[in-house]
Amino acid sequence: MKIALLQSAELPFDKAKLNYYLNIAKSEGAKLFVLPEYVLNRFFKEIEKIPLNFVKEQSNHQLKLLKKLSLVYNITILAPLVVVKGNKKHKAIVKCQKGKARFYYQQIYMPYNHWNEESFFDKKESKPLIFTIGNVRIASMFGFESHFTPFWDYFAQKKVDLVVLPSVGTFNSKKRWFEMLKTFAFIKNIYVARVNRVGEWNNWQFYGNSFVINPDGELVNYLGEKEELLISAIDKKLVKEARKEWKFNNLSKEITF
Repeated sequence: MKIALLQSAELPFDKAKLNYYLNIAKSEGAKLFVLPEYVLNRFFKEIEKIPLNFVKEQSNHQLKLLKKLSLVYNITILAPLVVVKGNKKHKAIVKCQKGKARFYYQQIYMPYNHWNEESFFDKKESKPLIFTIGNVRIASMFGFESHFTPFWDYFAQKKVDLVVLPSVGTFNSKKRWFEMLKTFAFIKNIYVARVNRVGEWNNWQFYGNSFVINPDGELVNYLGEKEELLISAIDKKLVKEARKEWKFNNLSKEITF
């Protein structure tokens, strides 16, 4: 199975750019199309200062568009979206497939003074998003959540083959992200696909460098720092071979304290 990761900055309301990249993804045989964080909405630091009605209108427009495009191109689309209902605001990953939407609501938010999503967004209990395309079992969570091992343990328990991470990395975190996700890919024998935003906000640079790591912890595809589309194959056979060889998941069941 092939996946497509669109590394982009904030996308405009019109659908021209999405159509352009979806056409490429479709022609390459991709079954899954993924967007980074804060490209369908403005960046978090802007959202903090604008009326919620504007955020809601923007999100509703983008959701309607994604559902339509998933039907037109017969492709599954994964995209982070700010969901506003009444006076509640959540960050979610929406899966659009055949014109229908399913949501995963972020469970762990960044709590830092310079980037405090925890104090801004409301929390809504939600199980991690897991679904199947062809014979590949796929899970998705937000980039920040990938720092927490219970998510990875849950995905291993559910026999997930591919974890997709929409993210919005900035500052000097490029190497740290890569080393962390390479490690989890290997110890869980799982494909990891990180798609990161590009562009800038004030003097914050979003560096891109989206990548795919295979179940042996090896880098198989990566992008630079500009707007690009990554197409990568996911081989279920390689997942099975890695798990059979290393046996990490089976051996971990024997651990008791």
